[in-house]
Amino acid sequence: MEVKSYAKVNLFLHVLGKRGDGYHNIYTLFCAVELSDTITLSFADKTYIICDRADIPVDESNLIFKVDKILRNEYWLKQHFKIKLEKTIPTGAGLGGGSSNAAAYLQLVNKFAGMNLNLEEMHRILGKVGSDTCFFLYSQLALGEGRGEKITPLKIALKLWILIVNPKIFISTAKVYTNKKLILTERDLIPKISSFMSLDEIVNIMTNDLEPAVFDICPFTAKLCAVLKRTGALKAMVSGSGSSVFGVFRDRVERDAAYDAVRSLYPDCRIFKTASLDTN
Repeated sequence: MEVKSYAKVNLFLHVLGKRGDGYHNIYTLFCAVELSDTITLSFADKTYIICDRADIPVDESNLIFKVDKILRNEYWLKQHFKIKLEKTIPTGAGLGGGSSNAAAYLQLVNKFAGMNLNLEEMHRILGKVGSDTCFFLYSQLALGEGRGEKITPLKIALKLWILIVNPKIFISTAKVYTNKKLILTERDLIPKISSFMSLDEIVNIMTNDLEPAVFDICPFTAKLCAVLKRTGALKAMVSGSGSSVFGVFRDRVERDAAYDAVRSLYPDCRIFKTASLDTN
C-alpha cells in the first residue's frame, strides 16, 4: 500500500507568546501543497525504514518510529512492516516533511492493519509526536492554534500557484524561537478568515513572525525572498521556521517564468514548482 505524504507552507504564522511548557502559542494558516514524499508499506518480520536519502535518519529518531511505538504500546499493533520512504521534501526546511511522513504512516497503518482508529484518536497520537503533525491528517487549508496541534479545517475554494526555494541550509527551530528578533503578535490583531477570500485578500494577510529571526540567522533567505518578489511573486516569505522561502503567483505561467529565472540565478538551490492541494 502506497500513499503520498504532502508538504505544507504557512500562509501566515503569528507567535502569541511563550507557554508554561516552554513552547510558544501560535496562530497559523497551514496550506497543504502538491510537493510530496511517497511512503510504501509491505508486511515484514520486523518494522524498519529504507530511504532513498542518506541524510534521513531511519532509526528511532524518525517520527515514523515514534508513531509506531505509540501504536504498539497503547493500541496493541502486532503486525510489522517494511517502510519504503522516497523523499522529495527537503528536511529542516519549514515544509513539515517529517511531520507529514508521521501522519501518512499513521493513516497507512490504520488502513493496512485494520485498526479502525477514528480522527480523534489519530489526533491524540500525532499530538504526542510533534507540534504540526495533526495538520497532515487534512489535505487542505487549515488554521493551527496552541503549539500548532489544534486544527480547524477551512473550505476556501482558491488555487494558489507557489514556487518554493530551499537553500539547502538547515535552520534549528529552537534557535529561531530564541532569537532576539523574534516578533510577538497580540491576539486581537490577528486577521479574520473567511471562506470567500480572494487571492489578493489572502496575499494581504500573509506574514510570518519568525521571519526576522530567520533572516538574522540566515541572511541568504532574505535575498531569496527579494528575488522571488522581483520575478513576479505577489508575496514572498519564509515558511515556518525556514530555511525554505516561497512565493505566491497569480497563475501557473507567472510561477513557471519565475522558476526559470530563479534557477538561472541560484542553480545550487532546490526549487519546486507546486500549488495548493485541491480541497475537493
